[in-house]
Amino acid sequence: MSIRTDNIEDRCPREEIFAYIDRELSPIEEFDLESHLTSCKTCTSEVNAQKKVSNSLEIILEEEMKNIKLPENFSKVVAAKAESNVSGMRQRKEIVRSIAICWVLLFFLVVGFGSRVSPIIPEFQEFTHQIGSVAGFAFHLGYEALVALAVILRSLTHKLVFGSVVSLVLVVTLFAGAFLSLSRLVSRYSRL
Repeated sequence: MSIRTDNIEDRCPREEIFAYIDRELSPIEEFDLESHLTSCKTCTSEVNAQKKVSNSLEIILEEEMKNIKLPENFSKVVAAKAESNVSGMRQRKEIVRSIAICWVLLFFLVVGFGSRVSPIIPEFQEFTHQIGSVAGFAFHLGYEALVALAVILRSLTHKLVFGSVVSLVLVVTLFAGAFLSLSRLVSRYSRL
């Protein structure tokens, strides 16, 4: 008879009970588990025990939350602290520190794996060579596009500016407006 009991307990969906309590099962899985619970007293008692624990925790947490008084500006303070902590990665010192940590971790990884790393090194070198080739191509493409744009704009503006007095005045006015806008932006940024 104990052999039969062991077989029934082996078929019990223990992992699904926790998902059932947390309501994470799909409707089909929930229906299958509930039909299993009607015939299995072990799983039914397990579900009841888990529900009791869950309810007890909820009651304790509710009582504890009543005793905790948060300041009225709590969310603003937390948001300000979070924003100030994120600004650290914008500083050069933090970026250099992160890169150094990555190199140290890479060193320990290579030392830890020892001789198993040697077959990977040629593949890593090939990968970095390909990345460098793509980056070089992208840089040269961007550079050539900017040079072509500069040549086209130079010929157009030379013809436009020196072709008439009105266009020369317009270009000088636009330049002065851009210079004033930039100086205002810089002064506003320095006040922040």
